[in-house]
Amino acid sequence: MLVVEVGFKLDKPLIYYHDMLVNKGLKLDFSCITHDIYYTNKNIDNLTENQMKNSCIRLRYCDGINKEIKDKTDLDEKQNELINNNYKKVFDTIKIDFQYCNEKMKSKIQLQDIKDIGLLVYYDNPDYYELPLKEQRNKLIDELNSYGFNFQYNDLGLDKLRTLYYGKEMFSENQNG
Repeated sequence: MLVVEVGFKLDKPLIYYHDMLVNKGLKLDFSCITHDIYYTNKNIDNLTENQMKNSCIRLRYCDGINKEIKDKTDLDEKQNELINNNYKKVFDTIKIDFQYCNEKMKSKIQLQDIKDIGLLVYYDNPDYYELPLKEQRNKLIDELNSYGFNFQYNDLGLDKLRTLYYGKEMFSENQNG
């Protein structure tokens, strides 16, 4: 079973989307600054976004608002271990993540301000996981649009890792594909 996740690049400031979601009844449930460092010992040329992600070991350091979530010392030790085992660092990303939901939602709408990429919205929904891929994607777009976004079924989402790897914006229909 493949889960569809859409990740669309946004063209307005974060506060615009924050206000839009809050006005549609969602609340800011969680926010954090996340530093992800990806290491691999494989060739990741010509892979899909998901294949790239699965070819890497991701180390994550995350700071919640007013609360440290993971100890940075542990991260440094793991990085040294990977380097000593012939892994190379391929991605070093920092993002500010804002997650919105209401009491009925099983998933959260994530607004992510990603360094060197920009502001994106990410969304998936477990209610749709069993559906065919195209139907999952269309339902995700419909749901996002019900909260004030204006996406079309033929809009492609931005692949974060592929964009960073190739140094230019790379798009696909499924950011988890």
